[in-house]
Amino acid sequence: MIGSKGSLNADHCEKEKVVFKKITLEKLGDLVSALKEKGPLYAPVRDGKAVNFQKITKTADVTLDFYNTVFSPKFVFFPQTEDLIRYTLQKEGAQAEPVPIAASPSVILGVRPCDAKSFEIMDRHFLGAGIIDPYWKNRRDNTVVIGYAFDPAAPPDPADFYNTVGIHAADTEGSDVFMVRKDGELLLKGITKKGESLLKGLAVLDAASAQDEAFFDETIRKDRGVKTRFTEITDTAIAAKLVGSFEKQEIWEEMTASCIGCGTCTFVCPTCYCFDINDETLFRKGARKRFWDACMFTDFTLEASGHNPRPRIFQRYRQKVCHKYSYHVTKYGCISCVGCGRCTRSCPVNIDIFSIVEKVANL
Repeated sequence: MIGSKGSLNADHCEKEKVVFKKITLEKLGDLVSALKEKGPLYAPVRDGKAVNFQKITKTADVTLDFYNTVFSPKFVFFPQTEDLIRYTLQKEGAQAEPVPIAASPSVILGVRPCDAKSFEIMDRHFLGAGIIDPYWKNRRDNTVVIGYAFDPAAPPDPADFYNTVGIHAADTEGSDVFMVRKDGELLLKGITKKGESLLKGLAVLDAASAQDEAFFDETIRKDRGVKTRFTEITDTAIAAKLVGSFEKQEIWEEMTASCIGCGTCTFVCPTCYCFDINDETLFRKGARKRFWDACMFTDFTLEASGHNPRPRIFQRYRQKVCHKYSYHVTKYGCISCVGCGRCTRSCPVNIDIFSIVEKVANL
């Protein structure tokens, strides 16, 4: 009995053991090939000076030598355009059928911590607002997110401010597997059951040592000390400040005077989820499509009557900031921004959203 009980305890400990693997960077192509066998793989690909996530067809295209991508990988769950219904127009009416929701198991490799966190923030809207978006849910359920730590030895980009919203350079939250670079190796740790299952099924990986695990934990600890900006933002405090500053028109006009309303900031943002729905028909065949939209566009709030409640740029930019830092806090309990710095880096007139938040916080 004692021997049997001891065996059961040993089995239990083995089940609870963290799945921790590694692979040399020289064998990155082998890892990519193994992941592709699991289903569609999305990973960073270099195109000139820019790096962006793409669906991988060629193993050699994948790169892990990048700071962050121009666009976030949110398109994997929320495509820029997608068909919801397809129809055929006929004399007696229209024949229509919904597009099947059938996402195959897929993997996103190399997701920075701020982007991994953005998926959880988007979950609150698409899954936790009372009506579940079946398209988002299906893709989320069938996708493994492999997070990738920022290099603690490399200085953060000046546009970044992820630590001010509680995200760290090696934050595992939001990832199913988390990846840390160690000299010529990649260390991969299972964070969720879904991630552990993936790692167990990759024969190309080697078992990591106790020294590897110590290095991994030390990297997590060091990266918590990386500072992108030094102003601390408290969600409830900034939400209240924005409510109090809403009617201070002159301040908002001054802060957004250079904005040209191009909408670039919203399209590169990992937590913007505005969309429109439209029908496109050609020769009696058509589709009802969902596609990204932006609150920065002039016609976004244009009503059928011709009235537009937000006709001026400062009103639209104020709406964007208030939504992320006030309305989202009130409704979902968190700031809808991950401090990735994309909006600042991509802005053609160099508007820094965090500087605007700082000014409001100091009013």
